[in-house]
Amino acid sequence: MLFAELGRALHCERGYHFFSSIPHLCIITGKFHPLDLTRVITLIAIPDALVDDTAKLDSPIRLNSIDQMVTSDESFVYPPLREWEKNPVWKHPEWYKIEQWMRGERPDLPQVWLEF
Repeated sequence: MLFAELGRALHCERGYHFFSSIPHLCIITGKFHPLDLTRVITLIAIPDALVDDTAKLDSPIRLNSIDQMVTSDESFVYPPLREWEKNPVWKHPEWYKIEQWMRGERPDLPQVWLEF
């Protein structure tokens, strides 16, 4: 989880504005890994409905570079589909371990993944 102060709007697309940010705190679950936040570059996409009018860019709308889905009347914008939502035959890279766990053959799998 990254806690950051929003900078200025840098770019806009259909339904989203992209902002720079100044990171202040980063929390990673699991083992402690110190991060040098002075080297972290973040770009945050925020739906237009949540962006104040004073922060919006007055520039032409560009292509959908993040593959967001926009309804035909442009009243709704949805985030991009994940790989498993786009491809019905997609399998997790470690699908065989998940199936073993589902059959009761790897009861330790959730703990192993938690430690990873």
